[in-house]
Amino acid sequence: MTPTGSLANIPEGQLDRLIKRIGLILLAGMLVFVGFYLFDRWRPATAPIVDQRLAALEQAVRTDPNDIAKRGELADAYVVKGRFQDAITQYTAILETGKAVELARMGRAAAYMGLKQYGPAAEDYQAVVDIAKDGEMANVDPTLEAAYYNLGSIAMKQDRAAAAIPFLESALRIKRSDADALFLIGRAYGQTGAADKAEIALRRAVAFVPIGWSEPYAALAEVFSKAGRTAMAEWASAMEELASGKSQAAEPRLKALANTEAALDAAIGLGLLYETRGDSAAAAEWYTKALALDPANDAARLGMTRVGAIPSAAEGTNQ
Repeated sequence: MTPTGSLANIPEGQLDRLIKRIGLILLAGMLVFVGFYLFDRWRPATAPIVDQRLAALEQAVRTDPNDIAKRGELADAYVVKGRFQDAITQYTAILETGKAVELARMGRAAAYMGLKQYGPAAEDYQAVVDIAKDGEMANVDPTLEAAYYNLGSIAMKQDRAAAAIPFLESALRIKRSDADALFLIGRAYGQTGAADKAEIALRRAVAFVPIGWSEPYAALAEVFSKAGRTAMAEWASAMEELASGKSQAAEPRLKALANTEAALDAAIGLGLLYETRGDSAAAAEWYTKALALDPANDAARLGMTRVGAIPSAAEGTNQ
């Protein structure tokens, strides 16, 4: 890997999600988290170690200004330290050589994002798109996917939801399981009045990360409220509390939805709630109730599997 690529391939939004996903709860002996983005090149144990490495890289670049690899590492290190302007200087120096253009653009864009300079960041991300979109591996290129995602993220930060959608659609064509892109495009659809599309995207996002990520549920609550679907809005709001670790508050709210439009989703939510408490029997009871409403429901069947009560196809059909 070219050294300038360590930060370049990890969008700002995904780094935020990394922090949130670390808090995902143990469900039936396994951690329920998906879409985990590894950030393994710069994870220092102590500040002095980073400072020593930074000093060594600075000296290496002074000794050999033409060493693109060391300059890229130095730029990456500056980003990790929050020295974004210094990082931009280094990435720009790399770009002036005409080498490692795609990765240096990604790195510089990340530094601009750190400074909240979204205009220059978008220019760099768009340059990456222009370089990579016609490549032989464009349909599976993670760098291209990250560039599209960040262009969508910037558009959302600038309150341009309609402009964000094409970028996020392009990101999802490359990686359909990108929960962050699903969340953002769900918000964008909601803000542009496409409620049905918003619900589909946000439900897909929470299917990947059902616990420990409250924002998609909050967005779903807003979408349902605007559509006048009171029970579904209440379910999403209760799930927002559950995902935030407030199971005591969420429990009675979910139980109160048993005879409403939200009955199926509430039953699955209660299954998740009891899983987080380690009560497999109660979780299985609620998943069974969910299967009685929808025998083919994937979330309920997966829940039954996690708690060790795997229903056969026939049993699910006969519920």
